[in-house]
Order: sequence, then structure tokens, then C-alpha cells
Amino acid sequence: MLSKLLSRKECAECRICCCFDSSDIWETPIIDSITQQKVKSINPNQEFLDFENNKNSKLLKLKKQLDEDLYYCTLLDKNIGCKLGAEKPFDCRIWPFRVLKLDSRLVVGLSPVCPVVAKRPVEQVAEVARELAPMIFEYAKKNPDIVKEYKPEYTILVVDDF
Repeated sequence: MLSKLLSRKECAECRICCCFDSSDIWETPIIDSITQQKVKSINPNQEFLDFENNKNSKLLKLKKQLDEDLYYCTLLDKNIGCKLGAEKPFDCRIWPFRVLKLDSRLVVGLSPVCPVVAKRPVEQVAEVARELAPMIFEYAKKNPDIVKEYKPEYTILVVDDF
């Protein structure tokens, strides 16, 4: 989905998107019921946390690293990357883009954390965001749990025209 910005090799070498600390744990991907079943088929012992009051959406229960403020995604395999491959959660498929709510509008924002995309020309990044925006907004409207509140450190690339 993001092959115009990121190569598989670049992602495999970095994996910063699969690691969270206390300040960005809010970025943990939302797991819909279909993805939950796929996760359970790979790891039957995987635990999930409730996401707000929604019975269908969950969060992966992440394991905190000993003596560090780091939580790695339990689906990350250091040799192959995400165990779900192309079937990873939507949040992960569109990262470093995020669907954010700014006032009453949906926007596609760019995470300030991705070191590879940060080196790309902003015009190139914005072009990819514009290409993906219709699909991203459509998914977000059907799955509002993935929409996160806007944070000022996110660069707004596309605003929904609805």
C-alpha cells in the first residue's frame, strides 16, 4: 500500500512502528474482530484488551520490556516482520499515516516518528496520502474506532471533503 514511500527492506530494518513507549501507547493498532481471529490462529495465547466500550474492537495486550519503557507488538517476528503479513491491522497497513479527527473533520496525518518517510520530499509523501485518502476515509467511516484525536505534532496531509 505504501510501496511508493517505503520498501519492504527499509521497514524490515527499522520496525519503529511496532514498538511503543508510555508516551505513544495510544498508537497501538485497533484490532477488529476478523483480525482477532487471524491473530488467535497464529498465537492462541494472545490476550486482548477491551477498546473503550466496543465489543468488536480490541487492542493487543503488549508485553513491557524488562527495565525499559518499551512495549513491542506481539505479532513482530524479528526474522520475518509482522506475523500477519499483508493481513495486518489497518492502522499498521497505512502507517506512518494516521486517520485523525480535527474538530469535526477527518484528516490524514503523518506521524513524526517514521525515520524513512521523514527523509522523503514532502510533496511525494503528500501525493501518496492523496492517492490513499479515499480508501482511508472510507475505511475510517465504516470503522470509527481507528480514528484518533489530532495531535499537533502530526502534519495534516489531506482533509476529508464530506
